[in-house]
Amino acid sequence: HCSIAEMRERSEKVGNQPELFTVVARLAVVQMRKQGEPQPLHYLACSNPREGSGLLCNKRVDSSGFCASCDRPAKAVTRLNARCRFSDCADSVWLTTFHEAAQVVLGMSGDEVQAMDGIGEKGDGNRERLESAIRQRCFLQPMEVTVRAKLDTYNGETRTNVTCIGAAPINCGLAGRRLLKEIHAMLGA
Repeated sequence: HCSIAEMRERSEKVGNQPELFTVVARLAVVQMRKQGEPQPLHYLACSNPREGSGLLCNKRVDSSGFCASCDRPAKAVTRLNARCRFSDCADSVWLTTFHEAAQVVLGMSGDEVQAMDGIGEKGDGNRERLESAIRQRCFLQPMEVTVRAKLDTYNGETRTNVTCIGAAPINCGLAGRRLLKEIHAMLGA
């Protein structure tokens, strides 16, 4: 476990191997608009298995359900991809939060978000209801957020990509014992 400030500092020094950090933080904000336009919180993804592994493709499919990565039609499934700001007592950080973690953070499945959002054939067009439901999740319970930091190349420039890959409600008993242990260590007891 580390603070957001420690995670930020350590992620800037990440080498060729991805590093994982666990941070206790609260959801502060979900970016739902960019320059006044609604930001998509979900996308339709390919559910074909990747060759050579049991993992799913998960690449974005076009409106007809065709996956360019697999080069064939796919059964599309709704996946979440949200830009979230997490805060601890001293700092905050914006993280791209992928499907599994986003479901925990938002408290909704991809299909539920799509149904509220109004984008796609299943939506009811009530974006305000979706945004209200997400705002109600902000600053609730602290969560253990799993963050992955790895080097990526973007436009020929190498930089650190830090994303949220997991989130879980905090176990208050374990967290309390860990904090008590830290206090005893600080006091030298």
